[in-house]
Amino acid sequence: NKLQTVSFLQKLQSHVTDAQPGKGALIDNDDKTFLDALGTPRSNEVVIHYQILHQIWKRGDREASRRAFVLTDTKAYLLDETYNGDGTNPTSEKEQMVKLGDVSLAIIDSAELSRVTEVRAANEDPRKITLVILPRSKYKRSHRWRLVCNDGEGAERLIDHVRKATGGNL
Repeated sequence: NKLQTVSFLQKLQSHVTDAQPGKGALIDNDDKTFLDALGTPRSNEVVIHYQILHQIWKRGDREASRRAFVLTDTKAYLLDETYNGDGTNPTSEKEQMVKLGDVSLAIIDSAELSRVTEVRAANEDPRKITLVILPRSKYKRSHRWRLVCNDGEGAERLIDHVRKATGGNL
């Protein structure tokens, strides 16, 4: 649905702008209607890859969480993606005010591509991927995004795009 796609991308741009004042996300597309709907971009970031997937944890008894992974030419973003109406979220009084089909996004984590030191597929399941990210401070440990794609092809595309975006150094 074109309206939902434009709405999603506008929300994504808004979240990026809120997270980093003075910066935003540039969506490169030749469709005039698409560009007009997005408004004027406030950044020179280019979205390379977008994928809905799940995040899992090695430790703890936590369920997988649905996330949106967005790769730009300078950063990787992990977003909490909530879609109203697909049955994955319990209905609360607050959510009853939200229209069916609305998407809300919140940035869970982001990392400059220069801090991504490794991207690899898991041996036991071709859908699983791990991104290793250096900390901003030398006093902290690196952390990992453990992600599960819907299929092996999606995982391969994500790995290829991350490797190309980092200059093939991974």
